[in-house]
Amino acid sequence: MILAVAYGTCAIGQSVDKSRISADSVLIGDQIAWTFDFTSDEGAPVAISEYSGILAQDTTIRGGVEVVREFELDTLSLKNGKANLRAKVLLTSFDSGSYLLPPPIIIRSKDGRPDTLRLDPKSLYVNTIPIDTASFQPYQIKEQETYPLTFREVLPWILLGLLVLLLIWGIVRFIAMKKKNRNFFGKKIQVDPPHIAALKKLEKIRSEKLWQSGKQKAYYTGITDTVREYIEHRYGFGAMEKTSSEIMEELKDKNIEEKILGDLGEMFSTADLVKFAKHTPLTEENEKAIPIAVNFVNFAYMQQLQQSEAAAGTADNIKEKEGK
Repeated sequence: MILAVAYGTCAIGQSVDKSRISADSVLIGDQIAWTFDFTSDEGAPVAISEYSGILAQDTTIRGGVEVVREFELDTLSLKNGKANLRAKVLLTSFDSGSYLLPPPIIIRSKDGRPDTLRLDPKSLYVNTIPIDTASFQPYQIKEQETYPLTFREVLPWILLGLLVLLLIWGIVRFIAMKKKNRNFFGKKIQVDPPHIAALKKLEKIRSEKLWQSGKQKAYYTGITDTVREYIEHRYGFGAMEKTSSEIMEELKDKNIEEKILGDLGEMFSTADLVKFAKHTPLTEENEKAIPIAVNFVNFAYMQQLQQSEAAAGTADNIKEKEGK
């Protein structure tokens, strides 16, 4: 494997002149390639001095010529234990003048021994672009040109505007349909009656098995909140903002069966102890909590039906009397 490594000072051996530069006269900013071929033992490392360091040490050229890319080695061919190699460095200059490029130092392996090669220096002339001062005439800076807008440039803004309008229309329609209890497409949303919604919530709480996994507080909070929401719909007072004792006081004059009302009061008391006093209820209390809530919802709903039927019957009687 052939390696190119940086090398500092070394003993100078034989001098060779098998190198070439791409041009010996260039304009400022042009790049020049300095290439040379040589042979070395196959598989032996090759050391090439870092060319930017050589340029920095040469006071006659320092800053005039710069390295764009350091030496790179390529293997051209392998034959009879010898490797034909090519080294190349890329240079440039941003200062006009005549320069004598110092040669790089190469250490190769020849017949198993280190052998130092040194190339002859190369001449480089860097030109500036000549200006004919006799015919040269400065011009004012041109004003910035404007070009008419094309449809392709305006199209993205048109599409963005339409998208914003569509989004606003969609939000307005969604809010309007929601107020009418309809979905976005105008179809009426079916909402469960309050007693059905309450029974579904209680069944969901039962299926989650909260108290069985030690979550008594979440269990009783879910039950009491469901009952409170139903009481608000059924009896028309703000049960969510009242304490358990205030709710029970409000329910006393609602003609609720004594046992159902008493069981509900016990369930509320147990829930309060669990939520505020970290009480751990008995298994029997946990098991009875949801049936108590279900019995209350069913009773209140049946009571509502009976009251509605009675009110309808009274209204029919009044109409009959008025008809006579």
